[in-house]
This record gives sequence, C-alpha cells and structure tokens, in this order.
Amino acid sequence: MSSDSGNRFDRVRLGGNRKLGETKSRVSARELERFAVPAVLVVLVILFSLMIPTFRTAGNIQSMVNSQSVILLLAITAVITLRLGSFDLSIAAVMVASGSVVAVLSTSGYPLLIAIFGGIALGLLVGLIQAFIVVKIGVDSFIVTLGMLTALAGVSYAITSSRIVAGVPQPLIDFAREKFFGVPLATWYSWAAVLIAWFVFERTPLGRHMLFIGGNINAARLAGVPVDRVRFGAFVASSTLAALVGLVLVGQLGAIDPGIGPQYVLPPFAAAFLGSTAFTPGRFNALGTAVAVYLLVVGITGLQLMGVESWISSLFNGLALVLAVTLAKLAGKRR
Repeated sequence: MSSDSGNRFDRVRLGGNRKLGETKSRVSARELERFAVPAVLVVLVILFSLMIPTFRTAGNIQSMVNSQSVILLLAITAVITLRLGSFDLSIAAVMVASGSVVAVLSTSGYPLLIAIFGGIALGLLVGLIQAFIVVKIGVDSFIVTLGMLTALAGVSYAITSSRIVAGVPQPLIDFAREKFFGVPLATWYSWAAVLIAWFVFERTPLGRHMLFIGGNINAARLAGVPVDRVRFGAFVASSTLAALVGLVLVGQLGAIDPGIGPQYVLPPFAAAFLGSTAFTPGRFNALGTAVAVYLLVVGITGLQLMGVESWISSLFNGLALVLAVTLAKLAGKRR
C-alpha cells in the first residue's frame, strides 16, 4: 500500500472514530439529562439521611409521601393542559370551591351523594366555561384561568360564609384516610393517577395528539388532528379532575377552609415544569412530575429539619419553578 493511500485510510479512520466519539458523547449527555432529576432526588435522600437521623425514620418518610397526595394529583391535573401548550391556573381554586360545596351540603343535611354530585358539577361547569372562552372565542388560557382562579376564591368564601366548615360525614373521611397495605387511599389515588396519565400520554393516540398540539398547533391542524376538540376536552377534564381532588382534600382534612387555596397554586406547577426536564426532556410527562413532587418535599423537609424557618417552602418552590421553566425551555430548544 502506498504512503498516500495509507494516509487517506488513517484520515478516514480518525474521522470515523471522531464521529463515533461525538455520538457517544451526545448519547451520554442525553442520558444524563433524562435522569438528572431522579439522581438529584436520590442524592438528597442520602445526604439528609446521613446528616439528620430523624430524616430517615419510617415515620418521616411516610409523612413526606402521604403529605404530597393532593399536590401530586393537582400536578398531574396541571400537566393535562400544559402538554397542549396551555395553562389551567384555576385547578387549586376549583378544588377548594368544589370541596366547599361538598362540605357545606353534606353538613347541612343533604345526602352525601347529592353533595358529591354538586361538587363535581361545579368543576364540570367551570371546565365548560373555560374551554368555551379559550377554545371557541380564542382568549389566552393564562388570562382566563387566572381570572377564574380569583373568581372562584370569592365563590369559596361565599359558599362557606367565610368560615371553616368542619364535621363532614365519616364516609368522606374514610374515602381519603382509609389505609390499604398501610398507605392511605389518598396516596394510592395519586399513584393511580400517575400511572393512568403515563399510559394516556405515552401509549395512546390522544397522548400523541396532545404532544403534537403542544409542539405546533398550526401543524397539528394541517395534519388533521382535531385540535379544538382535544383542547376543549382537556380543559373540561382538568377542572373535573380538580373537583375530584377536592373530595380527597375534604376527606383528608375532615373540613374545608376557603382560604387554603393559595398554598396549592404554585407547587403543582413547580413539579410539572421540573418534571418536564426528566425522562423525556422538554415534554411534560407523568413520571417526571411524580419524581419532581417528591424531590421538592424531600428538599423542603430536609431543610426544615436542619432548623431553617418555615418560609423555606415558599422560597424553595418559587426558585424551583424558575429553574424548572428555564431548564424546560432550554431542553425544548435543543429538541
């Protein structure tokens, strides 16, 4: 073989090795990005367990997991519209308003089934109103649902006469607190919601249509996706599910406080955006959202056990949301 031919062979071989190395590097970076959030969760659990003996106790772990059932349910509910590129900021207010209806009716002598029907009907009505305004009229979803969030806060105070309504029927309490294999039913509901959402998002045509619409709504229309029908159904489903979460909330608390809504507004969205950077970066997904919910509670609980003041929860959730949105935006651009 001539010297010139050998040089050409070496250049081809080196070029191939370089491309192979770049491909492996891209794959490694992509895998690191996919599993960064779960890895951070594991690291935090290990660190806090080593630093704080009370953190690793069974009671504390159970408390962290069980305390997040309502947050996780709301976060999965939030992902429904976020996956379409829209917002439903009203879900926490729908939850409280529906819970208020159930609590007031059930403690006023009405049959429990009528009270439950009334709470769900309120959520369905809100969903229909928001869907019509956003999808049919074309008003921005952020504005519509923000306005509904504020309006429903007033509705909750009106329904409860600005007081905490206690003494809800025992079957409603059992609906959330009854334990199955040592775990409250509310926690099982949240895990079931994650699995159902994962199946719908990742394994059905509806999930693919939602992703397509969220990526490019005009392209989805041109491809024949029933955009308006999917978006309309998503807003109705979001509010109806939020009303069902209201039943879980009332059952957990055994009462309803009309002023409790604001503390449930931010955490679900922080978890949803942070979860969109995991497993399928740049896409809102159910498994990532679940991991993010537990990451946030682990971080907050660990810091509180270290002696940090209670305000750390608001600070932690707020910074997590800003960071999560930024990372999700960067991941989306790379995709």
